[in-house]
Amino acid sequence: MMNTKLSLKKVSKTSGSKEGFDSQKVFESIWLAAQSVGGKDKSLAQVLKNEVISILNEKYVDGEIILTSEVGDIVEKVLIERGHAKTAKAYIRYRENKRHLRQDKTLLGIKDDIGLSYNTLYILKIRYLKRNEKGEVIETPKGLIERVARVLSNVEKGRNLREKWFREFYKIMANFEFLPGTRTLVNAGKTASQLANCFVWPIEDDIDKIFDILHKSTLIKKHGGGCGYNFSKIRPEGDIVGRIPGLAAGPVKMIEMFDLMTSLFKQEGRYESGNMAVLNSNHSDVFSFVSAKQVDGYLSKTNLSVAITDEFMDAVMKNKDWSLINPRTAEVVNTVKARSILQLMASMAWQTGDPGILNLSAINKGTNLANPLFKKRGPIFSTNVCGEIPLYPFESCNLGYFNFTKFIKNGKFDFDKLLKLIPIAVRLMDNVIDASWFPVPEVDRAVKDHRRLGIGCVGWAETLALLEIPYDSPQAFKLAEKVAKTMYEVAFEESCKLAKEKGAFPLVGDSIWAEKKKKPRNVALITFPPSSGNAVICETTFGIEPFFALAYEQNVLDGQRFKNVTPLFVKRLKEESIYSEELMQKVIDNRGSVQDIAEVPSRLRKIFRVAHDIHWRDHIKMQSSFQKWTDNAITKTINMPGTSTPNDIEQAFILAWKLGCKGLTIYRDQSKEGQVIEFGSLAKKNKVKFCPTCDFRLVREGKCYKCRRCGFSTCEF
Repeated sequence: MMNTKLSLKKVSKTSGSKEGFDSQKVFESIWLAAQSVGGKDKSLAQVLKNEVISILNEKYVDGEIILTSEVGDIVEKVLIERGHAKTAKAYIRYRENKRHLRQDKTLLGIKDDIGLSYNTLYILKIRYLKRNEKGEVIETPKGLIERVARVLSNVEKGRNLREKWFREFYKIMANFEFLPGTRTLVNAGKTASQLANCFVWPIEDDIDKIFDILHKSTLIKKHGGGCGYNFSKIRPEGDIVGRIPGLAAGPVKMIEMFDLMTSLFKQEGRYESGNMAVLNSNHSDVFSFVSAKQVDGYLSKTNLSVAITDEFMDAVMKNKDWSLINPRTAEVVNTVKARSILQLMASMAWQTGDPGILNLSAINKGTNLANPLFKKRGPIFSTNVCGEIPLYPFESCNLGYFNFTKFIKNGKFDFDKLLKLIPIAVRLMDNVIDASWFPVPEVDRAVKDHRRLGIGCVGWAETLALLEIPYDSPQAFKLAEKVAKTMYEVAFEESCKLAKEKGAFPLVGDSIWAEKKKKPRNVALITFPPSSGNAVICETTFGIEPFFALAYEQNVLDGQRFKNVTPLFVKRLKEESIYSEELMQKVIDNRGSVQDIAEVPSRLRKIFRVAHDIHWRDHIKMQSSFQKWTDNAITKTINMPGTSTPNDIEQAFILAWKLGCKGLTIYRDQSKEGQVIEFGSLAKKNKVKFCPTCDFRLVREGKCYKCRRCGFSTCEF
């Protein structure tokens, strides 16, 4: 018979303090975990709690002091053995979040052998450190860097060169001055080591070829790659198939199929990739493509971009007619005002965040900074998932990131250091190509034919703040252009040196350098990607983005809200002797912004501006400043407040085209369902709302708010 009479007297907490044992806390933790996965039987949680108490009583018959961690272990054991796998998983996540909140590195169970912060150590453990077949971490941070540096240096010829470059690669990675992309960090040293991030595939109007590409691109996704496609050759919906009218599915349905496969196949069952779907502005199905994401959650793994050209935008500006073409017949099937397409694009981007634009004219100028293969090989029609790498079919690109926060010296940007490290980074990234394996032969060949690199950055916002330069200032735009120019010019010189040592890229004979004495080893070198994984590792902002928020509360499992702050901002407040918990709460209540908070000096308010404090025109100016010397392209989110209009977005598309941006992504605050953090003046009036029953975030459904955990609903807020 189960003994549920409490014999335990005290528990010892992780901090070392002791308190009375409370069985009700065991019940509450089980019940909350069950609720989070849809559980509704409160009495079952009581039964499971009683079983936990019975086990504890049997094990500690004399009422000894027990560790709280052991209580948690027994709860996990009971949940798993009784077949409550989902609840057990939720409970394990709950415990992990509690450990994470304490920020105690000793609780992570891995050795910190290079002196990292808790956050960096935590993310390395969760996503990047090597594991055995049981899922146990068997690598330290130093071991990870050594593994990657060894794999990349081993492609060099001769022992001396391998050892020399191992030391150089290790040094810049261990100092977190430069890191290759996360696919390289995860996969280097594996038997099947796909080290690249970005891929583009050809889509023909042929069912056999479509399914061939669906299969091949899924193999790439299985190993962690994101994929881009241009669907403009697909005949329109309702067109003739086999002489029978009305059968053609059309581009949008084809995109849906690729989107579904992305959800089904993930690297190691955890790492999900994504898609970029492009359609040319003259395709006869362009209106249905633009409107595809009106239903929330549809094509959730796919970004949409309309491919525009100078001809299209000229027609927009002059309010001219625009011909829509059936790609099967190459015949004009409709004529509309070009502006009507751009207006619908703006309206849908205002509503859903999609589509963005892909500027094919800016991508294909046939210069060193815009497709040097254009004259012989024709135009590039698509990009990777986030739009920063224009690629030919089957081509791929691996990414790497300078941590710009490491390039500050005596209050200035340290260009001397950048000049010194760029050549090492170029060689490291070029070696990634030779160390890579791909499951598709056409990809392997295209990668080595082009040898395209994508070197970018993390931490631009912190860098400007350290230099006390406002993000949206002419000084910041000027510095961005200078940094990008330095990166490109030095990287190009190093690529030419590598070409003399190892050979130019095989397609150089089809490029603008064919008849020139100086030939590069890589068709392109510089890009500015979103850098989410690398930014988290380096504890910086993403790519060239401004601060997302200086302080905010994140809603996590069981209604807990963890407080997150920007360390540099806190440091500056403490230097000014104005830091307090009350002030940080004001920043949180102000949706992460310090604007209009009187306690913060005006000079700090200018420096620490978050995304929604910055006008969309200045977002675009920053992107265009980097783009002037970027031979690939750029990922940059153009944030707009909730009060923005579709006309604002239309004007943003036009400005980006005029400034030569190769692509643009707009995000209007509150335009997507499930947004966790809201910003801007509208957000101040409409704060995030939480369920009064279970403290879970409420979501808007029509004019009402509903809790998707317990079903609470109200239309009276």
